[in-house]
Amino acid sequence: MMLDTSPLTAPIDRRELRAFRRTLPSSVRPGIASFFLPVAFILLFPVLLIFLDGGWAFGDDLSSLDLSGRIVPYLVMPLFGIVLLARALLRRNGVRSFRLDRFARANSFAYTARVDGPRLPGMIFARQGETSAFSTDLVRRESDPSFVVANHTLATGSGKERKEYRWGYVALRLNTPLPHIVLDAQRNNSWGKSSLPVALVSRQRLSLEGDFDRYFALYCPEGYEADALYLFTPDIMARLIDSAALFDVEIIDDYVFLYSTEEVSTLDPARWQQVLAAVDIFSRRVAQWERWRDDRIEVDARAEKKGDAVPYSARRTGVASQGRRLARRSNLWHIVLIIPVLIVLYGIFSAMFR
Repeated sequence: MMLDTSPLTAPIDRRELRAFRRTLPSSVRPGIASFFLPVAFILLFPVLLIFLDGGWAFGDDLSSLDLSGRIVPYLVMPLFGIVLLARALLRRNGVRSFRLDRFARANSFAYTARVDGPRLPGMIFARQGETSAFSTDLVRRESDPSFVVANHTLATGSGKERKEYRWGYVALRLNTPLPHIVLDAQRNNSWGKSSLPVALVSRQRLSLEGDFDRYFALYCPEGYEADALYLFTPDIMARLIDSAALFDVEIIDDYVFLYSTEEVSTLDPARWQQVLAAVDIFSRRVAQWERWRDDRIEVDARAEKKGDAVPYSARRTGVASQGRRLARRSNLWHIVLIIPVLIVLYGIFSAMFR
């Protein structure tokens, strides 16, 4: 897929930017609260510095203000800083959205600044204790196969317990559901811990031929090994290694998701080329994948009673219950493994310093 990435870096017409900014929802425009902290810091810092310095600008008597001293720069600097800060924030506000919108238009895509609580089945979109979830900078293509490129933020807990999880994702829509399959990219894991937000039962891991296991760990429901091999043929595995080795992949229901711990909807042209190259791999396979049928689903009962052969076209499209979701396990195993290591290290250091 050829992309015109020039709008991501081209000079901006400020009049067009101002007109575009007025179309943005308030949720993506910083309000007055975003100005409060930096402005307060600029105002309070020089005042605090003056008093901590012992009042040198005021002389021995703080009531006698020495304007000819060094206090004048400290009064001018915050005012000048406020003007620059406000100008920078106003200029920055909407620039990212403006560039992505123009990039989408140039490539016959559509742009949406923000969607709250997207209803998608992927593993990054729901966590226990979720308090808020939203996707930003959505760039979508409605033609078949349709896809969305976006960034996602999910928050859990509140107060000191509040945590935020940020992901970049690509959602490719299919015309038929497929079994739940996950490809855990090995290059974005650290210390043996997967970057995926959930842990999967190891017995579901399917070892594949060649070097594929060095780049991806493939998980499929038990009994669906042959189906996974039908979907991920050697040629598509080779292309995944070349173009998508940094993305985790999840096939669930009628979606293919590509996940990244970094933003994927960005102003970086090289990142967009990487994302669309990965999308192209799956787009080329959609027609073949849509011919897949789950033999475990009951076939036409009337045809069975007659003893007739049931053609593929007569089988109900879908996935049997045992293939719809992978089994999960606790994601705290690495903590359990660390405890014995800490005990051993404690023993070693204790022996050294006796």
